[in-house]
Amino acid sequence: MAELATESKQPGQPLMPAAMLDELERRRAGLARHMARAVVTLVRWDDSTGRPPRREAIARACAAGLDLFLATAREARPATQRELREVAQLGILQARGSQSVEPVLAAYRIAARVAWDAIMRAWRDHPQATPEAMVITANYVFSALDQVAAEVTRTYLQAREQHLARGTRARTRLFHGLVSDTFDSELALQKQALALNLPIAGGYVAVVCKVDRGADALPEVAGQLDLPPRALAHTTDPVTLVVLWPADSAAAAGPAAEVVGQLQEALDVRLGGAGRSRVRGGVGSFHGGLRGVSRSYLEALQAVEAGRKVRPEELALHHDEVAPYLVLAQNPLTIERYVDHVLGPLLADERGHDVLLQTLEAYLARASVKEAAADLHLHRHTVLYRLGKIKELLGSDLDAPATRHRLQLALDLRRLL
Repeated sequence: MAELATESKQPGQPLMPAAMLDELERRRAGLARHMARAVVTLVRWDDSTGRPPRREAIARACAAGLDLFLATAREARPATQRELREVAQLGILQARGSQSVEPVLAAYRIAARVAWDAIMRAWRDHPQATPEAMVITANYVFSALDQVAAEVTRTYLQAREQHLARGTRARTRLFHGLVSDTFDSELALQKQALALNLPIAGGYVAVVCKVDRGADALPEVAGQLDLPPRALAHTTDPVTLVVLWPADSAAAAGPAAEVVGQLQEALDVRLGGAGRSRVRGGVGSFHGGLRGVSRSYLEALQAVEAGRKVRPEELALHHDEVAPYLVLAQNPLTIERYVDHVLGPLLADERGHDVLLQTLEAYLARASVKEAAADLHLHRHTVLYRLGKIKELLGSDLDAPATRHRLQLALDLRRLL
């Protein structure tokens, strides 16, 4: 250490008066106790900043700080990195376990202030206590404080980043365990969540949200959603947000679909206007217990995919709404036969089947020639002509409820092909 100090000495840097340093060294033990007492008394610790260090550890840190000050002042040199680490060790250890570094830094500020006040009292009437000597002393005291604070803050930030990274990975494992049903038991999962300070519910409904644009903003916007207590949210990929909505019954899961609307509104605000991003959502059914979460998640995924094809205009669809299509989609040959049976003559009209299908969809959706014409931006006589052509090809009464249902189902299933 002596060799290192000699090497780091800066020629030309002013030295503190030796008598002053001798006086401070003589008072070292009492001054360290005084500094520690002030820190214990004045620094406010609470649950959000972690458990405070023990009084003995604070006293050792204050004594180490005085030793560093005396060593560097006698040799007119800056503190080495090793010396700073030794003095800052108390703050570093405390910062690693805290949610806030401010109480730690406050402790060092209070200790430095007590030391400075003690120096002033000790040297008030001393013949060598010139203004120049006081300035040199102040520079050493507060420069050392800045160096220690910087070391504590730097290490604190590194530790927090590591802690958050570990916490994020652990939360991700917990989330994937839920949606994939790979946990050993519900009790084990509850213990895992407790270790993360992440209380979870006894059951969930899954909501899967897909965005077509604005993926860069998805993680930020997801953190702004107004979710109930114990809800879990995770971006499984750049364009997908999965929300697990806490529920203990199917009725309690009703508001879960509101998440999709929240996300759409938040993205509109974030991206500067409606229409810049499109959100589609799927909601799974409620299945009791944590073992039921994976099933709800798979249903939500299916609802998103089926809704994209069958109801592209809808913001969110529940799995139960698209269940008939999902059942039929398991047998594409059956779908093809049904679509051909219902719409075959219309699809065979190669020259006009696109515009006729478009007109039929608009009419079935609106049940009004006037509204269908408005949607298609056509004159109502044009729509009437096309509907007449459709009736002729299909040989069906488009106003009969059974016919309308059969045609709508065929149009929806055609999108799944």
